[in-house]
Amino acid sequence: MWGELPVCHTGRIVWHRKLEAYATKVCPIMESRQPVKYHCGSSRNILTNICFGDSTVNCELCQRWILAAVLALFGPLAVARSASLDLQDGDRIVFVGGTFIERMQQYGYLETLLTVAHPDKHLTFRNLGWSGDTVWGESRALFGTQADGYARLVKDIKDAKPTVLILCYGANEAFARDGLSRFIDGLNHLLDDVSDTRARVVLLSPYGIHAGPSDVPVRNSYNGRLNRYGLAMEEVAAKRDAQFISLFDLLDTLPRPAEDADSDAVTENGMHLTEYGYQQAAFEIAKRLGVDVPKLDFAAKDKRLSQLRSTIQLKNELYFHRYRPQNETYLFLFRKHEQGNNAVEIPQFDPLVEEQEAVIAELVHALRD
Repeated sequence: MWGELPVCHTGRIVWHRKLEAYATKVCPIMESRQPVKYHCGSSRNILTNICFGDSTVNCELCQRWILAAVLALFGPLAVARSASLDLQDGDRIVFVGGTFIERMQQYGYLETLLTVAHPDKHLTFRNLGWSGDTVWGESRALFGTQADGYARLVKDIKDAKPTVLILCYGANEAFARDGLSRFIDGLNHLLDDVSDTRARVVLLSPYGIHAGPSDVPVRNSYNGRLNRYGLAMEEVAAKRDAQFISLFDLLDTLPRPAEDADSDAVTENGMHLTEYGYQQAAFEIAKRLGVDVPKLDFAAKDKRLSQLRSTIQLKNELYFHRYRPQNETYLFLFRKHEQGNNAVEIPQFDPLVEEQEAVIAELVHALRD
């Protein structure tokens, strides 16, 4: 049923330990069982050794949780066999999602990597991330209804004119204990409603967390739901011939700084990434996208690279003010009778964004030379 896992005789216990770490993260039963005594038998017995090591836990549910752990652990192998992100000259790459996506624009690491990796192609990027957002656009509703938020989400995407659409949802939706089917319906509905953009779609799964605002058992069950949401996104991607990238094990794969290897330097709180975490995540995500990742050292004092990233950050800030202006209530909503005359200034951000994109193109050519 399970097949043989690709491990050698001397490495089996190492893989056992890794599987146990993943299983403990995603299985709500695992934290209560007794320590396991590992054996160097067939790798087929990994499931038995981990899940039933104390011979008191024997349930089909645990087997499904362990299968999820196996899929999470060996997920990158499947990603390596999937189609790579083939960026074309003139592509507009649009990122959409919640907090994880929104904060990318603040640091600009992934955009910098993708830009430098394609120096001969004129690429432009738009970040439409919104903290706490869902596939239903709930965070975008402002003072309106959820339907208003969803309408804005669809409008935001269409206005950005994507040729490549990278969506990362599921992290907020997974807090609902029985919301998976609704999430799948919402994701499909969103993809249907923006299909007239004819953008190539990439779905990024949510990543598992190391800690959270609740106790460990609740965190583990949340990670289990995150994994199931990711697997569901993979099925949606397969049916739509879209690219899928699993990020479930992201936090476990990111390297820690040599001088502070024992700390969780990649997150602020076990959930949200630090600047260092975003830097390292950029390399990992680009690799999983199938991009030929350039060897960049952001810590080095390379003025050209630093100037490129800072220009990307400035461009992102200008675009943020273009599509999410401050005092939006006064400009467009129920208080526009007071200051609505200033709304004419918002499109004036467009040439400012384009100006920075021209600078970015020049800096990329300078780096190539």
